[in-house]
Amino acid sequence: MGVSIQDRTDFLNMLDACRTEQQLFSRLTFAVMFHQTDPAAREDLLDDVRGAACNMQLPAVNYKIDQWLNTCKQAWQADPAAFMAAVNADAKQRKLALEGNAAQPGLLADVPMQSVAWLVPQLLPLGEVSLLGADGGTGKGIWQAQLIAYVTAGKTSGFFPLPPQQTGKVLLLAGEDDPGKVLKARLLAAGADMNRVLVLTADDYFGKTGQPLTLKDQALADFAAKAGPLLLIVDPLQSFLPADVEMASRNQMRSALLPLRAIAAKQGCAVLIVMHSNKKQGVSGRARLADSSDIWDMARSVLMMGRAKNDGKIYLSHEKNSYARPQQTVLLHIDDVEVEGVKTARAVFDGYTDKKDADFIEERRVRTAETRQDTRSAILNVLSESRLGSMPSNELRAAVLREIGCSDGTYNRAYTELIKSGEITKQNLRGRDNANRWYTLYRGGSSAQV
Repeated sequence: MGVSIQDRTDFLNMLDACRTEQQLFSRLTFAVMFHQTDPAAREDLLDDVRGAACNMQLPAVNYKIDQWLNTCKQAWQADPAAFMAAVNADAKQRKLALEGNAAQPGLLADVPMQSVAWLVPQLLPLGEVSLLGADGGTGKGIWQAQLIAYVTAGKTSGFFPLPPQQTGKVLLLAGEDDPGKVLKARLLAAGADMNRVLVLTADDYFGKTGQPLTLKDQALADFAAKAGPLLLIVDPLQSFLPADVEMASRNQMRSALLPLRAIAAKQGCAVLIVMHSNKKQGVSGRARLADSSDIWDMARSVLMMGRAKNDGKIYLSHEKNSYARPQQTVLLHIDDVEVEGVKTARAVFDGYTDKKDADFIEERRVRTAETRQDTRSAILNVLSESRLGSMPSNELRAAVLREIGCSDGTYNRAYTELIKSGEITKQNLRGRDNANRWYTLYRGGSSAQV
């Protein structure tokens, strides 16, 4: 047989390398287990198989084990030579991994092609790490509530119009939001299934263990293995990084994130890292995130959240997709709601746009008059900055409308109030072209012929 099992630890390592039910309940596993002559030792190995099946969350474990044992025994009795040939073929394929040589290159011809599995079609892939970057206070946690409702309860909305192919649990590592004061009401408002949401806060873990929970801790992998989530959210990433990791260091960040990639691959779940964007002005996309671009490079899908400069609309831009075309940018706003007497908020879908993060960052801010007082101030400012403290009235109107975008009605009311208060005057004056025009003069401005 091509696989040598010296002790129970070797057997456990072999089981840990199994990624599918077929690999676990294989003729190779059977042959290695029954290679033991001691019945007690054989029972121990069988318990290990049962434990591995439970960790993979296979249904009807005892039934599957009985079926597997009976099938293998019958195949052995019918043709021992053929049975061992199948065992050796399986062992040959897994030999490199069992001997610790999995890093050796393999032939691409031997690699089976796979279709990408999606948690959210074309947006968040299963078995991979994705990234959400956002400014503080934008509403990233409130949008996440919609995502959690979609995953746990199949809740469709403008954000997720198509029903999910499967629903499941969500494991949320919360570094900032309190479960009782913030998270529960927010998730209920979105329609999430509370019985399928598991929350672990950084503060709670530290209070119980005296140690901070970091991405490198085995405890995180153990939580994920026990919970079996379809989605794992780390919010924010900064709360769960080891103290000695510098975000500007590519090597340190890659090392810190490798455990998350391993969890995603082993559990077949989607991992969503949430990050605060930096305070740099005029930058977009990856430049809005940490100094290290390694996080962006490692993520298979990247979303950026922000606010439009002019209308304040919140946008969620799909900036990167390694497996499909990036999706359209989602527009949304936040509504205040109340759940069981507790005030919270809910994300409301407003539509789509083809604009991306860079378009929103680079757009010119246009001041908008919200009150008549804004318009009064704008009229006085434009006049005071003019060369003579006076302007043709039609030019003054055009300049104010261009600057603050107020309505004609608001302008007329503000202009009339300024005339009545004496802060400005209106006179019909003759210009250098000898044509008479209405001029508006700032108080203290010249009333001479212009």
